[in-house]
Amino acid sequence: MKRKTAKEILAESFRELSEKESVDRITVIEIAENCGYSSTTFYRQFSDKYDLIAWSYTQQLEEILYEFNKDPKRWKQILLNAALFYQKQQEYPGKKAAAAELMKRRW
Repeated sequence: MKRKTAKEILAESFRELSEKESVDRITVIEIAENCGYSSTTFYRQFSDKYDLIAWSYTQQLEEILYEFNKDPKRWKQILLNAALFYQKQQEYPGKKAAAAELMKRRW
């Protein structure tokens, strides 16, 4: 069984918090404390919460692509999974503010 990394635990903490409140209102301290970490541990892994969001999206998309590479014959199901992933990301509370900030930082 694979042990979760600090990045994975922090990302799960963020997703849990985002179900209760707007993404733009969630602080790094809340993310860290929610999973029993310090903000120092958070900043060892990510530069800010938008970096965490980008990392989390990338990881989840890599998992979808890995499934495709593993079994290309299942492309319809994998494409559906990708569409469902995209739809779920649109459901983040405060997503517009977070997406705008993320795009500014990435480009």
